[in-house]
Amino acid sequence: MASTASVMLAVLLLVAVAAPARATRCPPGDKQALLRVKQSLGNPATLSTWSPASTDCCEWDHVRCDEAGRVNNVFIDGASDVRGQIPSAVAGLTALMSLSLFRLPGLSGPIPACLTALSNLQFLTISHTNVSGVIPDSLARIRSLDSVDLSNNRLTGPIPNSFSDLPNLRSLDLRRNQLTGPIPAGLVQGQFRSLILSYNQLTGPIPRDDAQDEINTVDLSHNDLTGDASFLFAASRPIGKVDLSWNNLDFDLSKLVFPPELTYLDLSHNRIRGTVPRSLAALSTLQTLDLSYNRLCGPLPRLHGVIRHGCRPYEHNQCAGGAPLGECHRL
Repeated sequence: MASTASVMLAVLLLVAVAAPARATRCPPGDKQALLRVKQSLGNPATLSTWSPASTDCCEWDHVRCDEAGRVNNVFIDGASDVRGQIPSAVAGLTALMSLSLFRLPGLSGPIPACLTALSNLQFLTISHTNVSGVIPDSLARIRSLDSVDLSNNRLTGPIPNSFSDLPNLRSLDLRRNQLTGPIPAGLVQGQFRSLILSYNQLTGPIPRDDAQDEINTVDLSHNDLTGDASFLFAASRPIGKVDLSWNNLDFDLSKLVFPPELTYLDLSHNRIRGTVPRSLAALSTLQTLDLSYNRLCGPLPRLHGVIRHGCRPYEHNQCAGGAPLGECHRL
């Protein structure tokens, strides 16, 4: 019996020695970076689980880890007790793929250039905060970025031209800031699924792009954009929502052919002229339409949109010549 027990013990020891070491969950570098982030934000109660006494930071609130045990997702939202600037310690989370700082009114100061150390970052959200200053051009060094949401902040200055060079960027939301200057050439790319730049102070023309691929949502409303935006529309482009309202765009609507996937179209409060094209009448998917406050003339295509949308989408058009759209009510 004693001999058998000795053999079993020897086998167990051999297996223990030969077994590969398991990856350490939450390595010390990640844990210390998170603790420094907490301290920089004023040790808020919302991060109470971030404690030096806890050995596994993958179990902390607002944190997720990958299969290797590295912190790859930090999301802090809806916390009124967060105070201070975006901590430079975030740069120590080198495996981070997603960073979300959302609805944090106590978060202020600039976007730090040190975020470029996060070479694996794909999803960046800094939204509904009091973060201010310019958007750092250095963000474009994060070549892995897929989605950037910097909406509802106090950002000023131009949109960095370098954003046009990000190879994987599919979604950009900069709405409700105080951004100025033109839209960078090449930014309105067909690769975008969503491009939202509304409620800023952007000027100049919309950069021309003839790509016909993935773009789905374009919202450039409530700016001071000028010129021709008709190139955004093509029968072969799978675009679903276009909002160009409240600008100073000037182009002829008459011969445009709209994509069949279009569900939302708002061109109101511009200087768009011509007549309502027959291609709009064929859009069975169109749920929202507004062409009001432009310079469109009639007649409307027979029964076009009136049954589904009513006359409101055509109101307040100052036609320079021809039949006014006020005849909508007679159809």
